Amino acid sequence: MSSIFQEIFERARREKRLLGVRTSQSDPSRFSVGYVVSFSDEVVVLRIINRDGMPTAIQSFNMLEVFQVDFDDQYIRHVEFKADNLDKVYAGLKSPQFMEQEYVTVPLLLERAHQLGQLVNVYTHLGMDYYGYIRQLTQEQVLMECYTEYGAPDGLVVYRVEDVRNFIWSNEDTRVLELRLKPRGATGA
Repeated sequence: MSSIFQEIFERARREKRLLGVRTSQSDPSRFSVGYVVSFSDEVVVLRIINRDGMPTAIQSFNMLEVFQVDFDDQYIRHVEFKADNLDKVYAGLKSPQFMEQEYVTVPLLLERAHQLGQLVNVYTHLGMDYYGYIRQLTQEQVLMECYTEYGAPDGLVVYRVEDVRNFIWSNEDTRVLELRLKPRGATGA
């Protein structure tokens, strides 16, 4: 019995691509992401990959319970990118030397990110957060070139330095974003 589900399973297996399987109609937002190990008319077996790109299980799903298969959407491509770049995304994390040698303040962090062309994640007291590069900085304001978590340009934003609540210099998300942006030439400085 051939079905579109099976065609997608075969394509994902052949191309070694991730896909999502939804089996809980009572909670359709829940799904499992993985690589197709094998499938039949009765069962599909996936090597499950978590949101961090890490393999976590080999799991089977009853084909009669599969009501939706997601393939090549933004979220799955994002997880797939992490899985394909585990060594770079989770590489050893060292703090920049200046953080250990200088009196650290938010303005200093913003200035160093600007000078070094560091992609950062900034959270404000107003509940906003931004991924991007500091393009211009004064004592009162920041101009930031922003990107979505998937690497799409998201415009410019200007906010007040005093509104910065916290600052992420480097984490899994910023490293993934840097990896996505490098081929495009969108780098700091």
